[in-house]
Amino acid sequence: MAEILTPYDTGERAEPALWQRSRAEVLQVMRHGEAEDIGNVDFDDDEGTTVATVHVSRDPDGGHTVHVIPHTDTIRLDLHTER
Repeated sequence: MAEILTPYDTGERAEPALWQRSRAEVLQVMRHGEAEDIGNVDFDDDEGTTVATVHVSRDPDGGHTVHVIPHTDTIRLDLHTER
């Protein structure tokens, strides 16, 4: 039987990787007020190179902002707004 490859296996999608890999690391960040490091997700390519870092923050008016920090020269954003 042929193995079914996922989009992560083929490189079609970047692999998500959490910044803090353990509960101890998360607690350390939270104790020291490093809010910019909480909730970030790195997306890596097949070679393990980070393509982008993404997180969502709440705005003062109650809305939300998605932050995308590119780590490569070419990044395109495709916003899906259908509900």
